[in-house]
Amino acid sequence: MSTKLPVVSIVGRQNVGKSTLFNAFVREKKSIVDSFPGLTRDIIGHNVVHNGVSFMVCDTPGLDLAQSSELSGQIIENARSHLARSAVILFLMEYPSPESFDHDLADIVRKMSIPTIVAVNKMDGSDRMENMPYFYEMGFNEIVPVSALRRFNIDLLLDYIVRMLPSKKTAVREPELKIAITGRPNSGKSTLLNSFMGYERSVVSDIPGTTRDSVDDTFMYHERLIQIIDTAGIRKKSRITESIEYYSLTRTIEAIHRSDVTIHMIDATVGLTDNDKKISDEIIAAKKPVIIAVNKWDAVEKDHKTFEAFKDRLIFKFFRAADFPIISISAKNRQRINKLLDTATELDAKARKRIDTPTLNRVMAQIKSAARIPQLNEKLKVYYAVQVESIPPQFKFFVNHAEYFKKDVVRYFEKALKEAFDLQGLPVFIQIEGKNRNDGRRKPKS
Repeated sequence: MSTKLPVVSIVGRQNVGKSTLFNAFVREKKSIVDSFPGLTRDIIGHNVVHNGVSFMVCDTPGLDLAQSSELSGQIIENARSHLARSAVILFLMEYPSPESFDHDLADIVRKMSIPTIVAVNKMDGSDRMENMPYFYEMGFNEIVPVSALRRFNIDLLLDYIVRMLPSKKTAVREPELKIAITGRPNSGKSTLLNSFMGYERSVVSDIPGTTRDSVDDTFMYHERLIQIIDTAGIRKKSRITESIEYYSLTRTIEAIHRSDVTIHMIDATVGLTDNDKKISDEIIAAKKPVIIAVNKWDAVEKDHKTFEAFKDRLIFKFFRAADFPIISISAKNRQRINKLLDTATELDAKARKRIDTPTLNRVMAQIKSAARIPQLNEKLKVYYAVQVESIPPQFKFFVNHAEYFKKDVVRYFEKALKEAFDLQGLPVFIQIEGKNRNDGRRKPKS
């Protein structure tokens, strides 16, 4: 079964409608669309199946971005490098006629000698077809008028793409593990993605907010297909003022929910911040296994006790950190990257565990007999327990008085179950339901 799909890359000027066309292909708002120029900075990909043929369609940054900074130059270089690996280039222009940069981009595309389709966007009415000769003068053979917003000729465009693919991939291997990378801006998320991929897949910059969308890609690790999701850095909500920031936050939360395991990046040179705590809260609320990756550890002066002291301070500031694996890494130097992946694989396997009810209740009896809570077996009674969900493990306790089972009591049982069933590193959730032992029994006659 093939694991690598042919890539179809959408290229064009800024604000020509590339992200809107990408969303029309994937039939969801996967890529952020806004009138703000230069919104797309990274290459966003998604699998598409048309007439039984599978391929990866990618939204790229506008290549007319002015090279006025190191960031813009890196964005352009990253996009051009990606184009060179494409099977088909979809060159997008717009009504009413080609502009000067369209001609410049046409020269770039021709030199790549990659099969190219020209799509002319915003062709909303039959009267606009009169302008098509302007685009034929560009010298390309395959030209399709479309409206990405109104989905006009989208299926026809997909037909063209399928016909021009050099190889037809009809079998798609689904990822066996989905990992989301989260953290504050500049914590090293995109650097970690690039380390996993083995090349500069995502733009890396010291400028906060460089990554604005969730960037997905796949790679093989120990014969497993892993999908990695680089997310936008989550800022304090008080600083989310632009619509772009809002959509980036939304995408990040969506990425957490569709992941199997989340890696939370913490900058070792900064330490744990209030924003980091909020990010962890989002991950825990999504009920996802989490690994805390302490990045830039190579930049910290240390001895043999430094990391243990760092973890102690981390747990002191955020007690839930004690529930999760904490690993020191250097994404830039690829230090302990394999350990991250091995731990993620292990957590995913644990999260899928199912514990049968008899075994669970035998262990519950042992936990109760330990009597670490004085009221247990006296005021507090757990009649029986069942596992109601996996990924992550969720249990339901049927008890005598639900109101007696405060947070500290539930926390005690969570820790006890983790120890008993080797669930360390996972969020474990317990639902409490009050149950009278006489429920359902025939009342005695008076």
